[in-house]
Amino acid sequence: MRQAYFCVVAIALCGCGVSKSEYDAKVQEAAAAKQEADAAKQQAAQLQQQVTSDDAQVAQLKGALGLAQAQAITDDQKQALDDAKHALQEAQDRGKLLDDLQAKFKRMIDAGHLKVTTRHGRIVLQLHNDILFATGEAELKPDGKQAVSEVAATLRGVSLKRFQVAGHTDSEPITTETKKTYPTNWELSSARAIAVVKLLVSGGVEPGVLSAAGYGPYDPVATNATPDGQSKNRRIEITLVPNVAPLVVSDTAKK
Repeated sequence: MRQAYFCVVAIALCGCGVSKSEYDAKVQEAAAAKQEADAAKQQAAQLQQQVTSDDAQVAQLKGALGLAQAQAITDDQKQALDDAKHALQEAQDRGKLLDDLQAKFKRMIDAGHLKVTTRHGRIVLQLHNDILFATGEAELKPDGKQAVSEVAATLRGVSLKRFQVAGHTDSEPITTETKKTYPTNWELSSARAIAVVKLLVSGGVEPGVLSAAGYGPYDPVATNATPDGQSKNRRIEITLVPNVAPLVVSDTAKK
């Protein structure tokens, strides 16, 4: 085919009176043009193959991404369902424990020495400070010791919980005399919480599930503008906290 092509070119050129050198130049130009055309066709075929391959890869990636997104949605929905079930179970357990504690502390509740309630989603035992401590003091009164001992007897039977004992005061400033021992209501409330913790330990509650905190006047449950509100704010709260196992970090992770 190529020879026939060059023969046609040669006859045409000779018919036109073209010299030998001109003829050879025209033949070389024709050969070079055909070579370039063949190379262009080959390059176009390679490019088309690459485009096809890229399209297939993009389609594959889109499919994988869609699957991942669908899986993520499924996982999120499953996690939300698990969280809802867990929250419901916690609420049911909390309600059952609340009823149980109210029954066990009925005598103290009826006497006005103790209140069993919930705050921030947790069960709280509120002990009135006027039963426990004298004004400006952190040493438990005899009636206060009896009340805390009764609480300890019940808390010993509560499993899977930690107990934060928190002292709270009203907003009245510390008196000059009290400042010699407790400079602010923070120190006074903390000392009272620690005194209750020590008595709970003496009553058989494990020290490892107890902690003490002092809030002073900064977490009121009533207004400090009235004597009744101030009386309600002077309290000891024992909050029942889930006893979550501590996270153990391996030596490798520490590095």
